[in-house]
Amino acid sequence: MAPSAVTNGYGGMYLPADGSTDPELSRREERPKVLNNPAAGDVTILEQLYGTRKKMRVVMLGAGMSGLNFFKFAEEKLKNVEIICYEKNPDIGGTWYENRYPGCACDIPSVAYQFPWRTVPWTKYYSQSKEIWEYLKMVEQENNFVEKYVKLQHRIVSLSWDDGVGQWTVRVKDLVSGREFEDHADFVVDGGGVLNKWKWPDIPGLQDFKGTLLHSAQYDERTDLTGKRVALVGAGSSAVQILPNIYDKVDRVYTWVRTKIWITAGFAQNFAGRDGANFVYNEEQRRMFQNDDEYLAYRKMIEGELNQRFGFIINGTSAQKAAREFSEGEMKAKLKDRPELLEKIMPDDFYVGCRRPTPGNGYLECLAGPKTVPYTKQLGRITEKGFIDPDGNEQEVDVIICATGFDTSYKPRFPLLVNGVDKAEQWKDNPHPHVPSYLSLAYAGVPNYILYGGAYCPSAHGSFFPLIAAYVNYTIQVIEKMQIENIRSIRPKEKVVEHFMKHADTFLKRTAWTGPCSSWFKGGKKDGKPAIYPGSRLHFLRLLEKPRWEDFDIEYDQEGDMWSFMGNGFHVCERDGSDITWYMGHPKQEVDEEKVRRIMDGTKGIEVGIKR
Repeated sequence: MAPSAVTNGYGGMYLPADGSTDPELSRREERPKVLNNPAAGDVTILEQLYGTRKKMRVVMLGAGMSGLNFFKFAEEKLKNVEIICYEKNPDIGGTWYENRYPGCACDIPSVAYQFPWRTVPWTKYYSQSKEIWEYLKMVEQENNFVEKYVKLQHRIVSLSWDDGVGQWTVRVKDLVSGREFEDHADFVVDGGGVLNKWKWPDIPGLQDFKGTLLHSAQYDERTDLTGKRVALVGAGSSAVQILPNIYDKVDRVYTWVRTKIWITAGFAQNFAGRDGANFVYNEEQRRMFQNDDEYLAYRKMIEGELNQRFGFIINGTSAQKAAREFSEGEMKAKLKDRPELLEKIMPDDFYVGCRRPTPGNGYLECLAGPKTVPYTKQLGRITEKGFIDPDGNEQEVDVIICATGFDTSYKPRFPLLVNGVDKAEQWKDNPHPHVPSYLSLAYAGVPNYILYGGAYCPSAHGSFFPLIAAYVNYTIQVIEKMQIENIRSIRPKEKVVEHFMKHADTFLKRTAWTGPCSSWFKGGKKDGKPAIYPGSRLHFLRLLEKPRWEDFDIEYDQEGDMWSFMGNGFHVCERDGSDITWYMGHPKQEVDEEKVRRIMDGTKGIEVGIKR
């Protein structure tokens, strides 16, 4: 049950302390001071209980899936913490609020794409973006998260840390009024995600086009494509979903497949429909979802298949060979009447998984359809009326849809200053992934800052929800340690990060991710360095269960006294009504303690004889 909460001056929510302080023990009267300790310098004994949690203010960036999960467990586990979240969009949901293009759906089965603490009976095996967003909105409304924590339509302008102050200065812009203001935080949690900053393609003349210009990440759902001539730019996950979902409506569609791609079934296809197709759950199946144990068993089956996908990423394995043979067979069957197109788009020099596998039910059939004009050469120039084709002819179109993805460079999206040095500027010319990433959740030398899904995240082979849970659990452990042990700042050691990245880069050479493909894992470059976690999801989840404190530089509130948190010699359990004999364990069944006392009271006054 969440503790009672009080609003604060910034509109955030304050999670109060647990009442563990003792007024008698925390009076500000003079107490003995230990002087001239040759090992530690002057030491002041703090009049507080060991286990007392100092007050901290946490700023959360983004109210998507990560933000919602953080709010949930912060309420349950953190005390004496003030939380405020800044979200740039008019509503929560992150990528699922923003992406509404035709056919937008998740390639992870619905039942594996939800919080384990709030499961629902989904409509389809693979859910559309609208249903996913509605689920996230339901979770938010049930918990009243926006009212308690979130400032919508507020964008982070910059973050600036000062060691002298021991806090972040957070520069924020109110996107409604245009006003900028400053906030402050003891700790920052960045849940913005990597698929967040969409970008227009770098094509000459793009902004000269006089027709309807759309990006998949900002798609106008009111757009009617009936009878229209459409140019679909891109061949990644979004384009692969868009083409079969607009094909029947349009008069003609022009599309570009510049780099070779593997088109596969969706994740966990063994539980999907025929040939890995999506399907609608029937009434019997949805009734089964009402049985918690049966639904959990089904979800564990799906998750179990997802957790076995890492095997086909390792070069030279039988799983990798089988994945390639399966995908080759699928593509050859669907393009049997277009062998010249098959030859141009099916990879022959890298394995399945080099790019994130692209589930594409119906894509190849539409690509080979009579209304589609596919190009395998780069789009040269956009005109006011359309584009110039590879033969130099102008093709007129009504609509251009750019399904060209996001800026996945991992560079900070805003100035990130530490003691006056802008890390975003400092790192911008580094080779991909640009940043000195610690386990995908922090940067070398950047204090009191955790991000979710950074460079070297295991984002290529499964649902993001278990990863979010691991990130949040890790974050809460860090904040609790800072509160209880009077820690001023905590940051990954630069040498530790250097060694981690060397290990990761060396390991990744044995994976399909280093093949000669263009992928966002590698910053869009064939010869780029992949920034994927060097192991399976299970490997990652186990590693993040407990922080490796030896990997961090830690500074304390009481300079020169890292043991100040020990306080006046008492623990909070001695004052807050907790079990003070916890170390003995607990009775296996409820015991009438009054009965025990009554029976034992009968021994009072009985003298035990001792034989001599």
